[in-house]
Amino acid sequence: MTTDTDTARPSRVPLSRARVLEAALHHVDEHGLEALSMHKLGDRLGVKGMSLYKHVVNKDDVLDGIVDLLWAEIPDEPGTGDWREAVRTLARSLRALVHRHPRAAPLLTSRPTLTEGLLRGCDTLLRMMRADGVPEACAVALLRTVYTHGMGFALAELSWARAELDGIGDEVGRTRRVASLLPPDASDDLVRTALLVCGDCDMDDQFEIGLDLMLRGLDSYLEAGTGRACGVDTVSTSGS
Repeated sequence: MTTDTDTARPSRVPLSRARVLEAALHHVDEHGLEALSMHKLGDRLGVKGMSLYKHVVNKDDVLDGIVDLLWAEIPDEPGTGDWREAVRTLARSLRALVHRHPRAAPLLTSRPTLTEGLLRGCDTLLRMMRADGVPEACAVALLRTVYTHGMGFALAELSWARAELDGIGDEVGRTRRVASLLPPDASDDLVRTALLVCGDCDMDDQFEIGLDLMLRGLDSYLEAGTGRACGVDTVSTSGS
């Protein structure tokens, strides 16, 4: 005989690798990488830590699985036929990914893995660039730079944001912070340069400026009919 209480009691969702990894990512998002352990992950899922080993090999496997989840958030289809706009979209997506998962994002560089989705996205973008006449070596060089710019810029932003949370977010505070990093005998010119480079700026604008510089730089190589800077020689089609 069943009671209303028994009927209303929700059934336990069975464990799976996907569920374990999703819980691990949420745990890192909330508490940081240092706080992740198999015991705590088991507690979060309402099971003994040993039960997790039916679905993951060990903690390293969990960390690699988190990286897979992070890369899965980057679309593998550009959503546009314009490779330049696709490059911008990719860079913005990478920056947004780091900001969504600031505590897990360092895994993207400390535990590099090549997921199928990541490679599909790279392959699609390279195909688009080759179809538009971009030499493959130049396309690859741009793609590498875009990944570095998107993730590296965002990680630097997070570092600066932590400093601002420490109470140095206003103009005076930033000036004091930059000055504290300089040698005591730094010349006035170097102090001014440090304030210009490390002082306040609109990070959104700065990010887009970086993208513009990369794309315009590649365009200049293509217009000149040479790919030497990318490691290849291309023949100009403007004449013999």
